[in-house]
Amino acid sequence: MRDDLLGLPLEQALAVLRAEGVSASVTRTHAPRRADETRGALRVVYASDGGERLTVARFLNPIADGQQENG
Repeated sequence: MRDDLLGLPLEQALAVLRAEGVSASVTRTHAPRRADETRGALRVVYASDGGERLTVARFLNPIADGQQENG
């Protein structure tokens, strides 16, 4: 597992891996009720096989996205 990639935006994680000469396959996951969600940033939630396999999920940032938090 590559702990250094966890939480990184997908493009940043891919750039780190490219610099190391690693080509990664990416799998997207999501919450059951958010299958069609397109908002938010894709971030790495799991990195296996030395970074060759990444799992990413969308994370909303209400402040950066100009949205109001639910609360």
